[in-house]
Amino acid sequence: MASELCKTISVARLEKHKNLFLNYRNLHHFPLELLKDEGLQYLERLYMKRNSLTTLPENLAQKLPNLVELYLHSNNIVVVPEAIGSLVKLQCLDLSDNALEIVCPEIGRLRALRHLRLANNQLQFLPPGVMESHWRILSRVMWSDLDLKGLLRQLCEEGAKDKSWEMS
Repeated sequence: MASELCKTISVARLEKHKNLFLNYRNLHHFPLELLKDEGLQYLERLYMKRNSLTTLPENLAQKLPNLVELYLHSNNIVVVPEAIGSLVKLQCLDLSDNALEIVCPEIGRLRALRHLRLANNQLQFLPPGVMESHWRILSRVMWSDLDLKGLLRQLCEEGAKDKSWEMS
């Protein structure tokens, strides 16, 4: 399996693939082959759903700077590194069905982000950076198991501090 994974990543690097599918591979760690040398500079979409990942590398943005879509649902991710905020082109981030208890505020720096999926995690609230930066996408966030009372309280508190938005 490891040699097959290495071959898949090597081919993607040599042929400058824009999409890479690493779903259903029972990966427990983020593949180091993705991060070797200059990484995969051309990669725009990375699919790593239904693995057993628990963390993401700190240098993800350095090695995969052109990611537009990152699909990590159905893993065991507990923490998303602060470096995620450096993926400036990221438009879609799927972290649903993981073990997240908090979301790092650096996600709020993702100005291109249009779709954020957080359903079926252990989340109780969103950090202020996400709340302040992404009012426009909050309606598209997939909530499901998020503590809605806590979120409503948080929205009201943020709204009381910041009068720049109004409910229509």
